[in-house]
Order: sequence, then C-alpha cells, then structure tokens
Amino acid sequence: MHCIYKMDFRPVDTLKTISTRNLIRSYALTNLFLVLVYTSIEPYFNGANVSWIHQLHLILQPLAIFASIADSSIFTGVTLIFSFSAIVFDGVVLWLNFIAVSRCIAEPSATCFEMVFEKFIWGMLAFVHIFSDTMLSLRLISLRSYLVKKDVNEKIAMQNYDGEVPILKTVDVNCAKLRILHVFLLPIGFLYAFFMLGRTFSNLLWIGALIHVFVDLYGISVSRVHDTWSLGILMGLQLIIGSINLFTVVYRIPEPRDTISEDLSFYISIFYVFADCLLLYFIIATFRILQGYEKLKKN
Repeated sequence: MHCIYKMDFRPVDTLKTISTRNLIRSYALTNLFLVLVYTSIEPYFNGANVSWIHQLHLILQPLAIFASIADSSIFTGVTLIFSFSAIVFDGVVLWLNFIAVSRCIAEPSATCFEMVFEKFIWGMLAFVHIFSDTMLSLRLISLRSYLVKKDVNEKIAMQNYDGEVPILKTVDVNCAKLRILHVFLLPIGFLYAFFMLGRTFSNLLWIGALIHVFVDLYGISVSRVHDTWSLGILMGLQLIIGSINLFTVVYRIPEPRDTISEDLSFYISIFYVFADCLLLYFIIATFRILQGYEKLKKN
C-alpha cells in the first residue's frame, strides 16, 4: 500500500481548467501592469495620494500566478482569501478618491481643477484594479472547485488501483511547464544582460541573474529527459542561482534607482526570485515522483 502513494494518479487538466488558469494569469498580469503604471506616473503628480496601497499587488499577484500553475486546492483557497482582501483595499482607495472629488466639487477653489484631475486618474486606476480583482476572485473560485474534483478523482483512482503501472502524467505536465518557464525567461535574461552587463564588472552580485540565461538553456535541454540525475543537477543550479538572486534583491532595496534601466533591472530581479520559486516547486515535485517510481521498479 505504501508504494501506491508513490504512483501518479493525478488527473490531467480539462479544457475548462486550462482556460481558468490562463484567465487567472491574465488578470494577475493586468494588476501588475497597473502597478507599473502607478509607479511610472506618480512622480508627475503633486498632490498626496493613497494609491501606493496598490503596490501590495506586487505580493498578491505572484501568489495568484503561482496558484494558477500549481495543482493545490488548499493553496488556491488561501490565495482566494488574499484576492478578496485586495478588493477591499482597492475599494478603500476608490472611495477616498471619490470623497476628495465630491468635496472639491461642492467647495471649488483655485487648485480644485488640478486635484480633481489627479483624483480622477487615481480613482480610475483603483476602479480597474477592483474589476480585475473581482474577475480574478471568480476565476480562483472556479479553479478551486476544479482542483477539489481532481483531489476526489485521484483518491478514487488510488483506491481502484489494479496493479498496473500508471502513466506518469504529472511528470509530463510538470516537465512541459518547466520548459515553458525556461523559454519564457530567456528573453528576459537577455534584456537584463543588456542593461546590467557593464555593472557586473564592478559588483559580482549581478552575475547571478546573468548566469540564469545558461541555467535556462540547460533546463530547456533536460526538460524532455525524465531522470533524477538531470533534475538533481537542475535543482542544485536553481538553488544556487535563486539564493544569489534573492540576496541581490535584498541588497538592492535601499539603493537609489535614478534611471529607468535601474528600475527595470530591479523589477526583473524580483521577477527572477518568483520564477526561481516556481521552477524549484516543479523540479522538486517531479523529482519526488520519479524517485518514488524508481523505488517502485526496484521492488
């Protein structure tokens, strides 16, 4: 019975599940784009604002993207709670901007036009955030229901196991996701190298993200090879590169960033940390399945 738990009985995604996952990523990326819009235009406004709260999406949206890629109903449920909280704090921003505009219209002054214009922009930004948050939450609810059904079907398949060796469906799916992630990271790595290659010679911390390009090339080459040795090497490389990138991000937080290239490279570094976590998640999950399968063959 112990060997059964090392087998792969997880059902593959249906078309509805795949579509739901893609929609979650779309809404999450929309929220991240809106945060970038805020950080880009905020220096050009003079009045005080509370729209900085939208930057909390830099924490939430990576969780949503991770939930859309992972296969856990529990994690999806937790992410749903955070998504509901995002609707609340984005709603607070919209409400405060609405109150400011209403007061200005009721008591017009010389500076009223400029303030109305600014608050209108921040209010529209909050409104789009709320819409995207709501659609994201609805898709997370759907995804969680699909994953719960997969959990039930997995248990039923495990109970009905008749002794035949099942197909390693999850391994194939995880390796395909690894390959897509590595391919997606390649152009980002080249973009990062373009901006930061010169600084690498003055500070070796930048070398971590630059080496990521070569790790991605290796990851693509072994994504179709289902063996523990290749995944073990890839896991070690990702742990090293991921640790360097995390330390680089923490090191750069207090540093002033005066140019667009420095801002962009910093956001790319944060994205690399998140991507490394995703890669390690799928590498470890696949490695454990293959390791259990190897033990089962020996028995």
